Amino acid sequence: MSAPSRTKTTTESIVIDGTAYEGGGGLIRYALAFACILNRPVHIHSIRAGRPGVGGLRSEHTVAVSTMAQLTSAAVIGNQTASRELIFTPYASLDADADGNGDALSPQPVLQQQKLDIKLEGSAGIFLVAMLPYLLFSRLASKTHHTPPTATPDEFELTIRAGTLCVKAPSIFYLQQVFLPTMALIGIGSNHLNILPDHYEQGWHTDTNKLPGKMTARIKPLLTPLLAFVLDRRGRVQTVRATAHAPPQLLDKFKQTLEAELADAISRDAGVDIAVDMFPSLVDHQYHLLLVAEATAPAAFLGYEEVYPQRDVFPSDLEGDTDRIIRHLVRACIRGLWEELRRGHAVDENLEDMLALYQSLAVGFSSVITPQGNGCLVPEFNIETPAIRRLPVPFFYMHTYVFCLVYCVTVYMNTKVGRRLLLTRCCGANVQGTSTTR
Repeated sequence: MSAPSRTKTTTESIVIDGTAYEGGGGLIRYALAFACILNRPVHIHSIRAGRPGVGGLRSEHTVAVSTMAQLTSAAVIGNQTASRELIFTPYASLDADADGNGDALSPQPVLQQQKLDIKLEGSAGIFLVAMLPYLLFSRLASKTHHTPPTATPDEFELTIRAGTLCVKAPSIFYLQQVFLPTMALIGIGSNHLNILPDHYEQGWHTDTNKLPGKMTARIKPLLTPLLAFVLDRRGRVQTVRATAHAPPQLLDKFKQTLEAELADAISRDAGVDIAVDMFPSLVDHQYHLLLVAEATAPAAFLGYEEVYPQRDVFPSDLEGDTDRIIRHLVRACIRGLWEELRRGHAVDENLEDMLALYQSLAVGFSSVITPQGNGCLVPEFNIETPAIRRLPVPFFYMHTYVFCLVYCVTVYMNTKVGRRLLLTRCCGANVQGTSTTR
């Protein structure tokens, strides 16, 4: 029996404007995942052109591109730091192996070893999230497009040496407590995806420190299609789980502040359990806090996390004042989690982005959006707590508030009564009809 033929890579490239949507690295990661799964070349131009600084590919993006190229034996043009144009053609070298009659050779696995060990600058969590779609769906893609599967063994390990606690990126704890449980809800459980706790090393990638860490994931490609999923509501919050990192000498103070603020923020009659895990930071002056709300009937996992310092998130005058740093970080995360719950969805905003690709790959209509839209009550939280009530108002909301105030005042002052009242209050004038002195 002759070997099954392999479909050659489609010659027409999908052209993508790198400034579309948020114009960041997420677009690159999704584009490469789809290109490899669908066996389609992709041409991305104007990469991160709208971002501050140099723009183009960052070093961690080039590592992701190189890894995907290794997995799919791809031909790549433009994979250099700061490059604003990238052409990625999966299985290109295998296309060249076809003989003159157009009969493809028998497909051979691209990746023979059971383990991958990758080192990069940036977030280990983002790199894992970027690699997962292709690694999970590679066997299904090989059946559809007759392309080689990524690995000979049924499962393999991906070790990533990079930051595990990073600015604007999911920590390993977020992946373990939010991402993995939600993946299990949609049908990709621990038998296909697991993060090995014994292989973890703490690492930081923040504004002031870059300490490589390590995380290892065990991945088993799917053999059956992912069925459609709808996560349209969440149940009552049963547990709020806190995972915190602080300098060793400040762990007790951090824990006391955290427990006190959580006790004040969560309604006493809500029946919510509070669990706190504290870890010493390996780097001085670095803080991290993750809050996870675990809901039941139906199950849902929503998280919010921050690391300190961050120049565009925390006030500069906090530096050196450990009491204020801890209090501000704790209250920022409590408010952030409350706002995620208040959206009314079954997943938080970051997880919603991560699941978008799986929605498109599932068989049938899938959704993670609550039908009634944004805005719902969160009875488990006390909205009068300082963490929710007294945090500085974000610029966008302040701008909107000022605009509405000016608009209302302008409309009001165009009335006769309004003009008279303004003169009376501001100038002390005795205006007829509005005099305050008789």
